[in-house]
Amino acid sequence: MTNNKSNELLPNPPDFQTSAYTWDKPIEEQFATTSVTHDAFFDMVFQVQEVARSFVQFILPAILLVQLDILNLSVSVRRFRDKNFQEARADMVYEIPLKNNPKKRLKIYIVVEHKSYNDTHSMSQLLKYEAQIIDAEITLAKKLKIYTKDFKLPPIILVIFHHGGGVYTGSVELADEFENIAGTEEFIIKQKGIIFDLSSKSKEELPHDTNVPELYIALRIMQIILNNNIEKILQEENLIEVLKPYADDPKYRQFGRLFAYYVFDNSHNLSEECTKQFNNQLQKTFKGGQFMLSQFAERYVAIGKKQGRAKGIVEGIAEGRIEDIISILDIKFGEVSETVRSSLCAITDIDRLHKLVRVAVKCDTFEEFSKSLANDAT
Repeated sequence: MTNNKSNELLPNPPDFQTSAYTWDKPIEEQFATTSVTHDAFFDMVFQVQEVARSFVQFILPAILLVQLDILNLSVSVRRFRDKNFQEARADMVYEIPLKNNPKKRLKIYIVVEHKSYNDTHSMSQLLKYEAQIIDAEITLAKKLKIYTKDFKLPPIILVIFHHGGGVYTGSVELADEFENIAGTEEFIIKQKGIIFDLSSKSKEELPHDTNVPELYIALRIMQIILNNNIEKILQEENLIEVLKPYADDPKYRQFGRLFAYYVFDNSHNLSEECTKQFNNQLQKTFKGGQFMLSQFAERYVAIGKKQGRAKGIVEGIAEGRIEDIISILDIKFGEVSETVRSSLCAITDIDRLHKLVRVAVKCDTFEEFSKSLANDAT
């Protein structure tokens, strides 16, 4: 698995940055002292060109797909900064050129926002990224001296990728995020997004691309990672067995290790029996892969040390929960204060942090979360 080259038809827009994660470095090195959060896992998997192509072919309508040069899809824009936003982080942006139109530079953008909780304001968040892309396209067109009266912006398709404890209840109509005042209807932005909701799908409804087996595995584990029955599912399904024919391929061994890290980092309540069973599945699939439980324990110690807290498996997992809480609060209510950050970092009880994750997802105001944080401490 390698990072993708930029689209040859257009250079990357200015002020854009690539992902912090890459397949050019060993998984062990990148996540030696950092938990594989939901966002990190999504970023790693969906930046792979083969995965991106297969996913896009699954979610886009056939009438559009036949016009796209899908083989030249590029993952060239993901994280960017500008003067107005301290950091605007589009989880994944795909650029796909149209067939037989290289001179016209025709293409489409697909902006994917990943959500591990039910965020009813996803469309307005995606609008921020869309505005940044529009601004970058205009800047680039001026630089290339093609910003004439005939210049047209490329279509931008917004996608909400949701997995969590329940079905996504937000709207995919941007207009629904505006107040409904009589007489303003025709002036409100009307744009519809695509919802890909893992929580509403059965495993049979997931894409099974035999050429890209890692896509199904990634989607399936994201589908169950927040499920209360994850242990039962892991015991009944050998999710990684499909990779056995590719076990000698370094890129799939990398994926297998990422998969293992994600499961262990986000499933702290697995029983010893289930943990051993899952480890045995890893060993059988990747013979000689050295997927040893002791290595994971050592890694959690390193994660705990990085934060200056007591070392151990519990501390390593706690960091992941705290990161999740801060990320959710930051998106919903803005930057989290140092006081709240300090209060969260002082918590080492995994069950308490897990409860606070649920509170952060469900609360309507920051004050509601703060009250719960204070009450939970007493």
